[in-house]
Amino acid sequence: MKTKRPKSSFERMSSQRKLESVFLFVTGRCNAKCTMCFYAEDMDKKQSDLTFDEIRRLSETAGEFNRLWLSGGEPTLREDLPQIIEMFYRNNTIKDVNMPTNGLKPDRVVEWVQYIREKCPELNVTVSVSVDGFADTHDTQRGVPGNFYKAMETLKKIDDAFGEDPKVLKNVATVITRYNIEQVMDFMTWVFGRLNISTHTIEAARGMTREDNVKVLTENTLRELQDRMAPIYAGYADRMGKDAGWFRRFMTKFFYTGLMRSLYNVRASNIDRPTPWGMDCTAGETTLVIDYDGRFRSCELREPVGNVKDYDCDISRMMAGAAMKKEVADIGYGYKANCWCTHGCWIMSSIVFNPRKMLSKVFRGYREIKKLNAPLDLDETRLRAMEEKYGVDRNKLTGIGLV
Repeated sequence: MKTKRPKSSFERMSSQRKLESVFLFVTGRCNAKCTMCFYAEDMDKKQSDLTFDEIRRLSETAGEFNRLWLSGGEPTLREDLPQIIEMFYRNNTIKDVNMPTNGLKPDRVVEWVQYIREKCPELNVTVSVSVDGFADTHDTQRGVPGNFYKAMETLKKIDDAFGEDPKVLKNVATVITRYNIEQVMDFMTWVFGRLNISTHTIEAARGMTREDNVKVLTENTLRELQDRMAPIYAGYADRMGKDAGWFRRFMTKFFYTGLMRSLYNVRASNIDRPTPWGMDCTAGETTLVIDYDGRFRSCELREPVGNVKDYDCDISRMMAGAAMKKEVADIGYGYKANCWCTHGCWIMSSIVFNPRKMLSKVFRGYREIKKLNAPLDLDETRLRAMEEKYGVDRNKLTGIGLV
């Protein structure tokens, strides 16, 4: 008998470790050439994607879990993606799905989100559009001329179609590299002032990247950036809670700013060298990564431990098998663990299963952002000045409907 579908992620917060997040690489195809892609070597192998029937078997054997994180390749190139999401919603009572995209197919994204909202009414859908900087900077980093304006079009069309729908979250995802580090603060400010989005996440380039020498972040530069970002994250928290009562507004700000600051604190401490997080990493216990060709791993940054096809696409067997148990043992526990990284998804997934430490980290993070918070200068004159400085074509923004 299935349990009641949770309304909040925190209803499933527990120190008892169980599968909480599945990271499913739905395709190895991509229509971009990102300089910092950590998956390029795998995609270059050009193996066949898992079939719909194979993914259905994975869903049928996974049991209930909370979050489905899609990845690729470019997920919108998989024609049956909406049906895959619907299947996990029905079989696994997932609460959240994260759908990343480079934004090159705006109409398809809107059409598919509409399908998901109709077929999966209780599902929270995060559309995460990759935008790394202004105009040419973004296009250079992503390897596609005109990608910036396509991404802006995608974000605007999602906003027009779903407005204030609380089940559809609009995220901008930015990877910091040598191409954009000098403009990232202006870009984050411009995005907050020009776009009606829910959140803006920052990632450090990780793994073996397609292009050498794109990683430039150090602990000092990241800590400086995150201090300067504090008013922007406080602003997103205010935006999230603007229609709520005072208590919900406070709790939204407390958890959102506290979690974001906690994430960046852990990430900063691991930029220069692996450093214990102050909590266990739960990779392989609460998280499972399935590559587009069926290989599976505990984390995107670790080597595969097997192939789903060797387990008859049975997730319960994979998670309970000797290979995954050995992988978890190899990662280790607490301060004796030997694998630490900057990967935000794994940091956040691990926090959920360390509730006592989570609360202390969130409280500390909330206080730090509260201390650093200051009014944002977002008047039209400043936004226009940034557009001129970074070569943004206002005629194209006008055509999209952003100005």
